Amino acid sequence: MLTHGIKTYPLINPLHWGYNGTVEEHISDSGSVELTLTDTKETIPFNEFVQQYVPSLKNGAKFKLDPKIFTGILQTMYLSTADYSKSFPVFYGREIVKFEDGVCTADWVKSDWAVKYNQDKNTGKFDKETFKEDEANTHPDNWPRLHPRTRYMSESELSETHNDTRPIVIIMHGLAGGSHEPIIRSLAMHLSQIDNGRFQVVVLNTRGCARSKITTHALFTGLHTADIEHFTLREKERQPNRNLYAVGCSFGALMLSNYLGRVGEKTPLKAAATLCNPWDMVLSADKLQNDFWSRNLFSKTITQFLVRLVKVNMGELEVPEGTKPENEPTVENPQFYTFTQSNLKKAFKLTKIIEFDDMFTAPCLGFKSGMDYYREATALNRIQNIAIPLLAINSKDDPVVGNIAIPQEYLNKNSNVSLYETDLGGHLSYIQSDGDSWSTRTLAQFFDSFDKNVL
Repeated sequence: MLTHGIKTYPLINPLHWGYNGTVEEHISDSGSVELTLTDTKETIPFNEFVQQYVPSLKNGAKFKLDPKIFTGILQTMYLSTADYSKSFPVFYGREIVKFEDGVCTADWVKSDWAVKYNQDKNTGKFDKETFKEDEANTHPDNWPRLHPRTRYMSESELSETHNDTRPIVIIMHGLAGGSHEPIIRSLAMHLSQIDNGRFQVVVLNTRGCARSKITTHALFTGLHTADIEHFTLREKERQPNRNLYAVGCSFGALMLSNYLGRVGEKTPLKAAATLCNPWDMVLSADKLQNDFWSRNLFSKTITQFLVRLVKVNMGELEVPEGTKPENEPTVENPQFYTFTQSNLKKAFKLTKIIEFDDMFTAPCLGFKSGMDYYREATALNRIQNIAIPLLAINSKDDPVVGNIAIPQEYLNKNSNVSLYETDLGGHLSYIQSDGDSWSTRTLAQFFDSFDKNVL
């Protein structure tokens, strides 16, 4: 277990090696929320529903990972360094989603484009020339070039997307990611393939991520839940009779759980899931700052991604040297006054995420330090207010989040939350011998079973 504030040294514990994983269920001591089954109208506790309909998460269930990737560190490194360019060849149609204070982007899975562009099921190759023609006709001026198989949609394609009546699953990605990430593509693929398209699937990219642009003087934070709130309300208003679900990965899981805890029963979502949620931001920051492997293998990489994100968006974010906030910065009314060229220059030397948040995030939200920001952004603060069934998957060998997910005292506050803790898997990884993830298959099975069987 990580000891707060004490550096841990490069010891490799062979007890944490292996590829045969085990699932351990944790729920409130008072039991799990009751669900009503569609066919029989009988009720069943949420955790018993998971045990019965999602067997891969049954308490004590076993799963097998790739034997060559036998630690959480190796699993996490493999996911970020292996060549997944030909894996999970999902097509996305991009929408610019407009809000009162700016825009984000939504990448909708377009399974029918596989036919439109003659994609080969075995090789993933497709008609790139026709795709490029369509891409050129829809790409907005002065916006970055998108990742492979992703282009902006035409007005008619947007209209068709918005008129879709299928149940929808919204995916929220991690801190250094977007719809293009292998783990997100894997999840999007598995969800979109259920019953040949049972779900409409969309990735909600956080502002500035996945080659999008920040159009106003604002950057996302762990407390920035307005985009997912407005997006879900918009989708429910468009198609009131369909079910809405959401799944968050890593930092996206933090944002999703903070949103659910903030709005409570007002959410239009029917159920949700999180994968590798940093439930306690303070402990996660401590892990990345003081654990030898986490600090040297992951912290700098994530930090410099954030710095690059600021750099490419300085045209919108930059303020003159010496700028003071117009008003007292708060979470509700942030003042992004620290994005100066001198701070950006200093930022390229940063190696820790907390140093980035000390410099940029915390002061803009009115906090004295990054650690104060983490204390407020911790999802455990709001777990008692989550009002829908939430399935959480965390791994004890996660080198980014650490081995503490949801303490029992917090689970006791809410029977809607069921935690499925694994001994192996790393951060967002769970890579099996075929290169795919046990976690994305399992999450797809959960949403499939929930939508089919729960009233």
